Amino acid sequence: MNFSLFTYLFQVIWQTPHILLFPKENFSRTSQFEVNSLPDSPTLPPSWAGRLAVPSAGQGIWFNGGPGCSSLIGLMTGNGPISFDGNSTKLIRNPNSWTKLGHVLYIDQPVGTGFSTAGRFARTNDQVTTDFVRWLHTFYTYFPHLQAKKVHMMGESYAGIYVPYFANAIVNGTYALPLDLRSISIGDGSWAMRQQCPPSPWAPTCTRIPEDILSAFAAADQICGFDAVMEKAHVYPPEGKIHIPGNPQNINYHHRRDVADILNGSCDIYPSTPSAVLDSIRNSSCYGPCSTYSTAVDYMTAASTMGTGPPCFDVYDITHNCSSVIPLPLLEQYFSRSDVQAALHVKNSGSFTACSPDIMMSLLSGPEVVPPAYGLLGSLVTEHNLSLHIYNGELDMLINHLGTELSIQNMTWGGAQGFSKKPTQVFFTDDAAPMTGTKESKESGERVGTWGSERGLSYHLFEGAGIVCLRPSSGRCFLLCGML
Repeated sequence: MNFSLFTYLFQVIWQTPHILLFPKENFSRTSQFEVNSLPDSPTLPPSWAGRLAVPSAGQGIWFNGGPGCSSLIGLMTGNGPISFDGNSTKLIRNPNSWTKLGHVLYIDQPVGTGFSTAGRFARTNDQVTTDFVRWLHTFYTYFPHLQAKKVHMMGESYAGIYVPYFANAIVNGTYALPLDLRSISIGDGSWAMRQQCPPSPWAPTCTRIPEDILSAFAAADQICGFDAVMEKAHVYPPEGKIHIPGNPQNINYHHRRDVADILNGSCDIYPSTPSAVLDSIRNSSCYGPCSTYSTAVDYMTAASTMGTGPPCFDVYDITHNCSSVIPLPLLEQYFSRSDVQAALHVKNSGSFTACSPDIMMSLLSGPEVVPPAYGLLGSLVTEHNLSLHIYNGELDMLINHLGTELSIQNMTWGGAQGFSKKPTQVFFTDDAAPMTGTKESKESGERVGTWGSERGLSYHLFEGAGIVCLRPSSGRCFLLCGML
């Protein structure tokens, strides 16, 4: 197995510094960016020191979402070579690092995210895309040897917007790059936005929700027509475009434990009775009609606060409780240290912010982005022959798998709409894409979930998981990177 090599780049380009890890080439030009050690970290492997060549490794590019969340989140709490040891800022090796499979760039963007700087924040997705692709041009002037590598773009959450638009700009835009872009991968991503938030079918999987509350959500689904929508989503192959009635909701960002204060909760209603639930869904002057999703989130938060629901409710993993490790404060504590900033060549950067409320507000208050599911993703697969990989955790409520599966069935690619067969093939810890049979167990690996693939699009559902690739101990997503 190939092992990639990484150093650290912090370079002001287009007023846009980004966090990067990359292999050594033309070392005299890039040595100023090398990181030899990090405080409270195990000895960095040779790959970090930029001394080990990996001529055959592919090139992954990882994006966190937000918008406005640093990709150091993915690096330090998910798929990078080091991670936090429990609820401390001590660093340990991550045995499931994606860097064992190839080169990986972890990029802080849009401008102003993480350690990057900006004179102004982007207000539109077009600005975000232009900034990134122009920066990527400059990156390859420093590392031209990487331009010939097979490139795989990957990300989670709001990167479901970034990645398709970045890929389109690379293969088809004004700033087109002659890169060998092979695939894009989106985990628990907002690539279809409003279609990905169906309200109540997930509710029975939550514990301690009274039957009368479940009945209220079921009644609202029937009134709004969402029950019929979900029935159509479970038809394989689909019988035509699936119309989403009313004004489907956008994503409610207010209720993740570690970013709860980023947006104010002025719309939060916190219903606690069946009648209040129905009234919120049908007559909300804040959320709009048929606001089942945000009402569900508000109810879960209210129930958690009153002690009648799961404690410390988290939309990214509905099984989390108050003992679950919250990684973002650890990142902010560690990267705000002066000795860490000195090691990373970013002295006097002040307090590090993992997710920027200013960037989030700037982009979410700007022009609405056309969801990539509405033509762009299908074009990338069909016209540009890019492999598209979508994955979801079963227990993520913010971008839940039922909405993801609905969105796939409503999307057209490769000359047809949706999957012709339900993705029920089992995959395992040591085999992300078993090609024979539908057996439930495998001698050499444990069951992880179900998957399917048709016409260049693959989908993996991770059972018993929330947002799945930001948990370094599980190694569940390591095999997906290997598959790509």
